[in-house]
Amino acid sequence: MLLNRIELFVAVAKHRSLQNAARAMHVSASSVCQRLKLLETDLGVTLYKKSKSGIELTGAGHTLLARGTDILSQLDSLRNTLNRDARVAIQSLTVGGTYNPSAKHLPAAIAAFQKTHPHVKLSFLSSKGAHIEKLLRDGEMDVAIIQNISQSAEFYREKFAVDHLTFFAHSTHPLSKKRKLELTDLAQTPVVIREGRGATRQLLKQLKALGLTFNIVLRCQSPDAVNAAVRRKVGIGISFLNLIEEDVQRKDFKCLKFSGLPELVGTSYIVHSKKKPLSSAASDFVNLLRSMKETTVTTPEKSLEFTMANFLDQSPSNSTAHFNN
Repeated sequence: MLLNRIELFVAVAKHRSLQNAARAMHVSASSVCQRLKLLETDLGVTLYKKSKSGIELTGAGHTLLARGTDILSQLDSLRNTLNRDARVAIQSLTVGGTYNPSAKHLPAAIAAFQKTHPHVKLSFLSSKGAHIEKLLRDGEMDVAIIQNISQSAEFYREKFAVDHLTFFAHSTHPLSKKRKLELTDLAQTPVVIREGRGATRQLLKQLKALGLTFNIVLRCQSPDAVNAAVRRKVGIGISFLNLIEEDVQRKDFKCLKFSGLPELVGTSYIVHSKKKPLSSAASDFVNLLRSMKETTVTTPEKSLEFTMANFLDQSPSNSTAHFNN
């Protein structure tokens, strides 16, 4: 209350008039006069005298005006500092991922992070690897999970998870009804693929090196588009298992296992730029991702690079094709 009365006195002293100060503050003159009398009582001094031109400050009044103005200035400075600190305390974090980790891993990570960091403003983007890398490179994204990460020295990268790639078909597709599938069945079947430099492209390239040719009838920009095409029976598709597992459980889709085809897996990585130091929020998010890391079910002895020699030399039950996606 004392501070409010000092603020009132400073306003009155600057106007040199009770009436003018009252109008400026949108209160009655009697209210201003009453509050100033209470201030004088609190301080035990007379601060002003009425005159024909308005009011005249006493010696104590001049002292309070100088000191009071300084006090109010310091108070304004303190308010600005506190407000600025409060704004700084609201951290922002931008995370991203390519389609597969965005569907499987990042939603759970984001939900867990928001429970422990409710003050952090978090933004999330799912896109192609090249776009995510550009955002990281330009400092517009803090952390990402990327499949098929480039070998650029601009990024820190660490292995996060291994996901399984599979051929799949609509449950009514002829291949879904066959008990045994051979690789030659692939050459006779329309295939829907996702465009890009990821695991699908690497898989087709390696199989082509083995002499297998494909009837690619549709190239899509996203896994969802591949799923939609397969659902409409355009052809069989290639996808990471986690992206179609609900459809498989509902028996809308069926995974196709071809004799002689090794188990296909892709690896995703936690990535952030070397040029942009991690904020405390970004560092906490990376640590959360590390706690969620998954390991492949394939043992090291069974993990083979997918080359022609491995394909020919290993039995189907012991061969695994790895893609750094």
